Amino acid sequence: MTTIPKLKIKRHHELRIVCEHPWIFSNEIENSAQLKTVEKGSLVEVQIKRDEPFATAYFNTQSLIAARILSYDLSEKIDAAFFRKKIQAAKNLRDKFYHKPFYRLVHSEADFLPGLVIDRFDNVFSCQISTAGMEKLSEFLIEALTEIFPKCAIIFKNDIEARKLEGLELYVKTVKGEIADKIEIEENGIKFSINVKSGQKTGWFFDQRFNREFISTISKDCTVLDAFCYLGGFGFNALKGGAKSVTFVDSSAEAIEAIKAKAENSVSVETIQDKVFDLFENPEFQKRQFDLVLLDPPAFIKSRKDFFSGLKGYEKLIKLAAPLVKKGGILMLSSCSHHAAISDLITSAHNGFRKSGCKAKIIRSFGAGYDHPLHPALKESEYLKSITFLVE
Repeated sequence: MTTIPKLKIKRHHELRIVCEHPWIFSNEIENSAQLKTVEKGSLVEVQIKRDEPFATAYFNTQSLIAARILSYDLSEKIDAAFFRKKIQAAKNLRDKFYHKPFYRLVHSEADFLPGLVIDRFDNVFSCQISTAGMEKLSEFLIEALTEIFPKCAIIFKNDIEARKLEGLELYVKTVKGEIADKIEIEENGIKFSINVKSGQKTGWFFDQRFNREFISTISKDCTVLDAFCYLGGFGFNALKGGAKSVTFVDSSAEAIEAIKAKAENSVSVETIQDKVFDLFENPEFQKRQFDLVLLDPPAFIKSRKDFFSGLKGYEKLIKLAAPLVKKGGILMLSSCSHHAAISDLITSAHNGFRKSGCKAKIIRSFGAGYDHPLHPALKESEYLKSITFLVE
């Protein structure tokens, strides 16, 4: 039997790990000097207390999160069968809630596959690997997906900045099968054409599914502003719900062209290609008002050092957006910044409303859908927050 390096946890640092938090930080490791020669991404045996074997993890000396736990069963082999079991369990969960094959199939630590996200678009699987350990195991991943979904095509969308923290290169590569430039997906009964190869993140944001569906229930006869719209998920749900008109705003020319193509010259649709902050600061645009204003920006807080400046960004966004909402209208703010708690966002939003001269009350707060489960010991897995305000 092949032996793997031992990773020993310092005394008085084991409680969080024993309570099954899946991350081990570099300053918690007792024998870190001995592990410096271990190839990044290699498997290690985690030991606690008096060299007591505890778990199997993968290790990267280059990362602040030096190890991520894969299994607490030390007899379990980390191979294609391991991935097949985890992915099949993840599929079984999604199949309880989703009757069509469009969802997040694997949500990293919450599905016990740290450093891996997989979004499913029928037989196209868009995978995002953020860690050296998962990269080293990627052949097992491909094998397992192929066994469960024999007709699958697989693309690695490994172009996220987080990979640099692990000493990994950024790339996008189709690793199995062929993927068309445009594929059709369905969400809430609406069909969208997406480009998995060049689209943002994995190609679509399934996490907002229920928040978009909520908007469709309150949009009848409303004028709607969908800012940071990407491919128009919120706006087209509003149109489905009977919105009078939707104004889509995004800085991406590709996104705006996709919306125009889907809208088919509808008189209910207006598109504006511009940076949202620039547009909102335009005195002419500030004269406009909408029944519903939907704000779904990219993360303003990408690391802890961005915390205070990011919160100021949300405050400024609300300050600029609040006057665009008709009295008695609705504003929805979404955030994918996992470093910000919902209480932080509420405080920033409140400050923004106050500085705009508007008053607001919270009528709904929500997160992601069932295909984005949360790891109960890892608060970082609860990244999406959606807060809906009534503006008075």
